[in-house]
Amino acid sequence: MSFLKNLFGGADKVTTSAEQQAVASAVEPEPAHSNKMPDSEADNQVEQVSPLTITAQQIHINKPFTSKEQVLDCIAQTMLAQGLVSDNYLEALMARESKVSTYLINGVAIPHGVNEAKSLVKQTGVVIVQVPKGIVWNANGDVAKLFVGIAAAGDEHLSLLQKLTEVVMDEGLAEQLATTADANHIIQALGGQSQSTTQLEEDFSIQATATVVDEAGMHARPASLLSEHAMEYPNTEIRLRNANRSSNAKSMAGLLAMGAKLGDSLVVSAQGEQAHDAVEALAKMITAGLDTESDNQHATYNPLAGLAPMPSPAGHLVLQGLAASPGIAYAEIVILREHKFTFTKEGTDAAHELSELKRALEQAANELEILQQKLMQKAPSEAAIIKAQTLLLRDETILQSSHDLIYQGCSAPWGWQQALDSQIDYLSTVEDERLRARMADLKDIRDRVIRLLQPQQNDVVFPDHDFILLARDLTPSQTAGLEGRPIKGIATELGGPNSHMAILARALGIPAVVGIGDGALCQLAQETTAVIDAQGACLVVGPDQPTEQQAKVWINTWQEIQQAQAAQQHEPATTLDGRRIEVVCNIAKPQDASAIVAHGGEGAGLLRTEFLFESSEQEPTVEQQIEAFKAIVAELPGKPLVVRTADIGGDKPVSWLDMPHEDNPFLGVRGVRLSFKHPDMFKRQLEAIYRTAKWQKEQTGACGLHIMFPMIAKMSEWQRASSIAESVRQQWNAPVLPLGIMVEVPSAALVADNLAKYVDFFSIGSNDLTQYTLAMDRLNPELCHAADSYHPGLLRLIEMTVKAADANGKWVGVCGNMAADPNIACLLVGLGVHELSVSPANVPAVKNIIRSVSFTKLQAKAQRALSMCSSEAVMAMYQNHDDLI
Repeated sequence: MSFLKNLFGGADKVTTSAEQQAVASAVEPEPAHSNKMPDSEADNQVEQVSPLTITAQQIHINKPFTSKEQVLDCIAQTMLAQGLVSDNYLEALMARESKVSTYLINGVAIPHGVNEAKSLVKQTGVVIVQVPKGIVWNANGDVAKLFVGIAAAGDEHLSLLQKLTEVVMDEGLAEQLATTADANHIIQALGGQSQSTTQLEEDFSIQATATVVDEAGMHARPASLLSEHAMEYPNTEIRLRNANRSSNAKSMAGLLAMGAKLGDSLVVSAQGEQAHDAVEALAKMITAGLDTESDNQHATYNPLAGLAPMPSPAGHLVLQGLAASPGIAYAEIVILREHKFTFTKEGTDAAHELSELKRALEQAANELEILQQKLMQKAPSEAAIIKAQTLLLRDETILQSSHDLIYQGCSAPWGWQQALDSQIDYLSTVEDERLRARMADLKDIRDRVIRLLQPQQNDVVFPDHDFILLARDLTPSQTAGLEGRPIKGIATELGGPNSHMAILARALGIPAVVGIGDGALCQLAQETTAVIDAQGACLVVGPDQPTEQQAKVWINTWQEIQQAQAAQQHEPATTLDGRRIEVVCNIAKPQDASAIVAHGGEGAGLLRTEFLFESSEQEPTVEQQIEAFKAIVAELPGKPLVVRTADIGGDKPVSWLDMPHEDNPFLGVRGVRLSFKHPDMFKRQLEAIYRTAKWQKEQTGACGLHIMFPMIAKMSEWQRASSIAESVRQQWNAPVLPLGIMVEVPSAALVADNLAKYVDFFSIGSNDLTQYTLAMDRLNPELCHAADSYHPGLLRLIEMTVKAADANGKWVGVCGNMAADPNIACLLVGLGVHELSVSPANVPAVKNIIRSVSFTKLQAKAQRALSMCSSEAVMAMYQNHDDLI
């Protein structure tokens, strides 16, 4: 395969030269720790870039290497030793070669890293390796003897690359440099004054102009793509000219020798049978940008691409945060400023104040009920967040505290505020991030009730036209209340990607960026336009014209992506080479089941039964549980339903169950451990499941129910749980159901080879397995990073589990945030996982990407991931899918 042929397939971005120059001149500077010159400064000083110097320490003469790997390792080690890169660059070089050959011409190759590894480059430099005997460098049999390895942080290497291309056009000189015993010959050839071999030739009559928009100019990737495309016009002569340098467009080396930089205006001309088509096509390619390996503007939807971050957005203010909900938006901003309530501490008489509080509580409950029902239509799983707030309105501790204050002479709003604030203050001291996150719910109901007690203090009025909402923070009910409004995006100063607000935004399909910084938003002027780019985790306030136009292209692409996914959501997820992956759904209550079918889900891979316990003021009866299970089974005829026994504890306590305080509840009595502590409750739940299975078998002749035990850490726990289940089954003469376990504790993965002999299936709980493996709370914004799900240690635990299951004829599913990310879904399928369980809304995207790839290629890529040392390297590799095409 020729150089980078598939990297740019489907790209068709057409932008005017003026717009592209504006984009280039408005790039925000890199962070202070970066060695890269801010793009805007680099662009303005492109002619003043110092040429790259070469010393003998950068050259390895007469090396006896016999393989490509040896050459690349030598280049990587030298780059690291000389401070050009911050970490081993070998993986980046190998990744490039695995895509396409970097062979140039006349025995010269130019190894360089993939764009995803650019962050490793500390400064631009080269390493030259000479292997006089030569090495077969690619599948075409090209033999290379001189290797110029490039680490590019800026465009300082372009002058050297230009001289190199002039050298290699001279076959005799290239051979001389590949065999010389004197490094100075190479230094003189590449470091001396350029003696151009390119001749200025007249333009052909059919011509067009195009401006170079690639930041690094016409280097190897763009030149390769352009020359390859030019070759598709065999009976047409095509010429490119950059000022006083011209080249045959079908010569990659000639194109490199032109030395075209960002902003240069090129003349594309041609003569022959297809001259008009050739000129139009090449000019369009140059104008659209050729070096877009990781941030390509795809005009048409490619399932492997998804929506990339906008490259170099610019405007009055560019603010970085954390991505909370995917998508992109462009609209006028509306700022939700925090409202300060004013009321007196002293009340009138206690009876009146208590009556007012009761009225406000009832009204608040009614409002939340309406909001919950409204949310059920689009985000049934997340409606439970609002349901939980309704229960807080009846919390005895809070009510008693507020009543006591009212009896002491305080007003209803004062008493209610103090009662809630005391709970909020307590949670603010708790180390557990999940419990601290519940402060948002307490603040939400505090303010809702106070507002109802002070009716003249109204909520903000939202506009009836498209808008982006900016706020210091948003409560869950405020976020849920946005459903049905013309809101296009959300940005908040505070919050994290796992907050209730973020969960709701994802469920409602509202692009969101959170954690931008305290005080960064609320002082902005109302009605200013802004762009939210969730993929780039940034908010652009007052975007410049190129960014504005770019955003509109991105919005169209985002809409195409969603439409393409929805059109095929009911098709099976089968890879190009026939590997069938089950894509099922995580649900939390009966009302969620209909969404599975609507979005193309193939069953329920996880039913969280905690809803039965958390929404009740006492343990639900067996009959109540059976009623709920039957309702779900009825919505999923003939489809599998994996019922997880109650995973109570940790961040999921229940008010009616005696649960003593634990310093670290996530390492305490939770999941199956709590079931063992309350065996009668455990048996009643198992009874409800088995009786439902018996009913389903009698009604339909088949049964799709499975039982799954959470937090199994050792064989004895599995044996105890399965034994209790079997005794309940026999008691009710129910059908035998598949019994499996959640693999969410590293010890379970480490002994999976033993467990697989007995369990019927494994389901990897990626959320807990990640936090237990990495010893960090996933909800702590200081510890949570996007790369965590790619950690090689985590991946190896998953691979161990899959291998153990395969060896014993069992299947493995993954339920958790990992499975919902299309990039990580590719990784999981490559590791051999058989089933992915995601939220119903994620089904179309996950199915689409699986249908677009080959299982064989996914396996090979996953094996490379397992050999990597860092999460960031794995994540970078999976952000580019060119090797899967």
